[in-house]
Amino acid sequence: MHEYVSITKAAQIIGVTPKTMRVWDNEGVLKSYKTPKGHRRYSLDEIESLALGRVSNVVNIDNKVYIYSRVSTRKQCESGNLDRQTQRLQKYCLDKDYEVVEIYNEVDSGLNDRRPKLSKMLSNLDSVSKIIVEYPDRLARFGLNYLILMLKNIGITVEFVEDAKSKSINEDMTKDIISIITCFSAKLYGARGRRKVKKTLDELAMPKLIEKAVNVIEGDSKMSTL
Repeated sequence: MHEYVSITKAAQIIGVTPKTMRVWDNEGVLKSYKTPKGHRRYSLDEIESLALGRVSNVVNIDNKVYIYSRVSTRKQCESGNLDRQTQRLQKYCLDKDYEVVEIYNEVDSGLNDRRPKLSKMLSNLDSVSKIIVEYPDRLARFGLNYLILMLKNIGITVEFVEDAKSKSINEDMTKDIISIITCFSAKLYGARGRRKVKKTLDELAMPKLIEKAVNVIEGDSKMSTL
């Protein structure tokens, strides 16, 4: 009688991730048996044969990755920020021995939930196991944890090169705050009101106001630790 093992056990025997096992299953390289509840089970004989290298034409996607890089403004892109960010990520992948399947570069706000390049990347995740991003806020300003959880549930790891907590206030934060205000203004007053509010914020030197506000917050935080 044939012995069957779970997808997790099969992946451990071969030395790959469950996501790779699912890809092999979908491509017909190593078919699974489905239980009445839909769980994948694998023949232990086939798994051991694969582990010993007796199954050919197998592609391991565990080191295959996407790169996602983003800046908020066209000005940042034209000054080379986007290119430098992408180059840093490429070097990181080279050092980690990752195979970069595709690079997704985007010029858009981190608050925008309709970013075309991000949407395209998230719609085509079958051929990779990781997404490499420089900072958490490069991927999303809000809802990041939900996005990471969703990706984890389908076998995709999001790997951040740097920790965004050490970053200071910059043009990105300014643009995102202005985007929040203008977005709500548009809902309340329409497009005409939105343009008027944005013009007013620009005239008020919004970056300086934001920096002052952050300095106050940081000062209060330091006082609370004394």
